[in-house]
Amino acid sequence: MKKIFLFIFALTLSLYSNDLFIQKGHYSISYDNLTLPANEKLGLLGTSYLYDFDSAYLGLGVYSAVSGKRGGFFTGGVEAGYRFGLGHNFSLDTGVFAGGGGGGSAPQGGGLMLRPHIGLMYDIYDYKLGLGYSKVKFPNGGIDSDQVFLQLSIPFETVHKKNINSPMILDDITDFMKSSGEEMGWSDTYFSVTIQRYLIPSSVKDRVGNKVKRDMSLIGFEYGYDLSKKFFIFAQAAGAAGGGADGYAEVLGGIGYKKPFTQHFGAFVKASLGASGGGKVDTAGGLIHKETAGLYAKLNTKFSLSLELGHIGAFDGNFKATTLELGFNYRLKSLSVGKNLQPLESYQSFGDYEWNFEISNQYYMSDKSIRKNSNDSSLSLIGFKIDKYLDKHFYISGQALGAYSGNSGGYAVGLVGLGARVPMGTKVNLFAQMSVGVAGGGSVATGNGMVYQPMMGVEYKINNSFGVQTSFGKVKAMDGNLDTTAIDVGFSYKFRTIN
Repeated sequence: MKKIFLFIFALTLSLYSNDLFIQKGHYSISYDNLTLPANEKLGLLGTSYLYDFDSAYLGLGVYSAVSGKRGGFFTGGVEAGYRFGLGHNFSLDTGVFAGGGGGGSAPQGGGLMLRPHIGLMYDIYDYKLGLGYSKVKFPNGGIDSDQVFLQLSIPFETVHKKNINSPMILDDITDFMKSSGEEMGWSDTYFSVTIQRYLIPSSVKDRVGNKVKRDMSLIGFEYGYDLSKKFFIFAQAAGAAGGGADGYAEVLGGIGYKKPFTQHFGAFVKASLGASGGGKVDTAGGLIHKETAGLYAKLNTKFSLSLELGHIGAFDGNFKATTLELGFNYRLKSLSVGKNLQPLESYQSFGDYEWNFEISNQYYMSDKSIRKNSNDSSLSLIGFKIDKYLDKHFYISGQALGAYSGNSGGYAVGLVGLGARVPMGTKVNLFAQMSVGVAGGGSVATGNGMVYQPMMGVEYKINNSFGVQTSFGKVKAMDGNLDTTAIDVGFSYKFRTIN
């Protein structure tokens, strides 16, 4: 009788296997050589994370200066497009990016950037290589450039679960793998909050030729993915939080190698390339390199600490520094698609965790007191927010936004925080969160760059996957004049992953 009951129970659970689905997408890397006023050139590197919906795609993009003299020029926002198949491995890619940002003392005005494009793509194995035409325009600024661009598209697939609170067993995953025809297994990923200190030599000068007299502190975020037991790739972003360089930011990607000494202790080396600038830091066109070596110690199966020592330098600028970094790392195994993954049977203690991706529009009720100049315009920002729920109520959050109106182009903010939600029926949730991070640029008075932002709001669920939410609160600099009410309205997409 007991065996019959267990069989019926397992059969009932297996009915939920259709809750799993494979979300296809692609990474897009592009290069535009912009022409600014006075025939000035600016090399713009675009990196986008895009979900595919048949021939259409939608996702997030970041554009960064990597050549010229506008290091620190960053914009982030939303990218959407459509691909038309032409046959014989050719396709036509059309799309548009809309976002906010600026920096590097470029003529970006309020910061709104539009980039429509059309390009011819050619399939090379699993990749797409393209050549096309793009237009980069800042409607409330002085940038209006037409150019030919290069593009590389790299596909990816990830396993998602519908945002339904249904149980899942290993047999469900195995059945789904067989029905989909895909190879699946467990991959190792990590998320880190980083605290850095840049020790700057006395010979380094800033953008106006003055010697840099203070070292710089930064707060940032890193995401990594293990390619094997020893090699991993990572992306990181950080912003100034001390040292008189508010507005400095950097975005890098690279590869690392790790060597465990014991089950809980080991060493690693990392090398990366990226873009940086702002805060009068002389990175010239913005392209930088960074190399570090470090040690890690596992506190348990999920949490670890890391300590790194390294060097960062600009390829075409005066900036260089010795780097010290402390990382607070959270590791997890995720059900993934691909080869050379850990076998499904090797990890049987798992659950499904909810994620929330939000495209956000934030509004600062401004006045002269929060500026470094006489501008008293209200400030609007566009960006994105990512929440990972730890259980039904509590979540960790990260967000990045850039100004697109209010005569503060170049102002950007990055935050991490903790939040909680309280369901009010099946359609409405109340939530509150506290975030801290860095902000700067656009002549906003953020002091050394450290800010905090408490918010509370309400979310309406359109269905299990989509919702709209609005919140209000305060954004305040820890040692600057920025202190104003913030209002946020966003559109969210929810799903679950198997971890």
